[in-house]
Amino acid sequence: MMPLAGQSEQTPLASQSPVASSLRPVITHWLQEKQLSPSAAERALQLSGDLPTSADWKRFLTTVFLFSGALFLVAGVIFFFAFNWQALPRIAKFSLLQGVLIIAALLARHFTLDTLKGQVALLAAMLLCGALLAYFGQTYQTGADPYQLFVTWSILIFPWVLVSRLNTAWCLWLGLLNLGLLLYLERVTLGFFDLLELGNRLPLSLFGLNLVVWGGAEIILHRSHPRSEVAANLNRYRHFIRFAGLLLLAVLTVGILSFIILPKYFADRSIMPRVSSIAMLVVLAGFFLLYRRRRDLLLLTGSCLALITIGAAQLIVMFFSGGFNWLVGFMIVGLFLVSASTAAALWLRNLQRGWQKEGLA
Repeated sequence: MMPLAGQSEQTPLASQSPVASSLRPVITHWLQEKQLSPSAAERALQLSGDLPTSADWKRFLTTVFLFSGALFLVAGVIFFFAFNWQALPRIAKFSLLQGVLIIAALLARHFTLDTLKGQVALLAAMLLCGALLAYFGQTYQTGADPYQLFVTWSILIFPWVLVSRLNTAWCLWLGLLNLGLLLYLERVTLGFFDLLELGNRLPLSLFGLNLVVWGGAEIILHRSHPRSEVAANLNRYRHFIRFAGLLLLAVLTVGILSFIILPKYFADRSIMPRVSSIAMLVVLAGFFLLYRRRRDLLLLTGSCLALITIGAAQLIVMFFSGGFNWLVGFMIVGLFLVSASTAAALWLRNLQRGWQKEGLA
């Protein structure tokens, strides 16, 4: 069973013995075929050891409270300095903030990164590092652009991310890179939609960044032996790979929507935006087919949502830019959204049931 994002990789929520892992789909299938009542199915799952025990719930709640407490503590430190900015002298602000960061790092060292406490303490230190950089820029007014804060932050915490073995830390690092790159592109271009124009302005960089991270991890995982150390390490970070895939889906959707909604913006420009839009559609189709084969319901759901969004945008442009009756257009778009969402939900549900039946064969 794969660990949750931010959860210790050593303690899954529910124990998964070989007997339990083989009985759960059988019991679920009997329940769906109405061969078992819900109470009998619950009792069977309890006897098979496949339902979370009190110890499992204790570990889960401990994880949730530790990470929530760390996030609230970091937020409290940030708001404390923001509220008392004028009252505290400069040396006090930096001394206290650096002191809290050092304490968090020492706690991670004390508890070690093999424990959940140590991982949470290191994550708090990563967040406090960003707060320290922000206060430094606010105090000395260096004139640096906002993107430099996030890029520097991601660079400084990268060694900690490597040793943390946390999905949450990797997601934070990739999010910082995306945010820094987006702010940089907005700084050097005329606007957000210029990100799709190829030229001297780092075109499609967000698309390329997430494609490299997600695609590289997937290729290495696919080419590795299932029992190799590389495959084991990548499976540990499966939730981070999913996060990178969802970011890639978001960038693909926004890029294609930009070309659909603003066709006049690209009419007199080079052919490259059209080529890039077609390339995004190809990647989206490949993304869908890959996770249909990999049986990843989360990313398949994201792919369906992206396709529905693109289809709805195409209908909106078609009906509202050609003098069509706007009331009829709203009705058609609404019917498309309802029917497409229902069809996707039913397809995903049947797909999951088919996978469960194949697991019984």
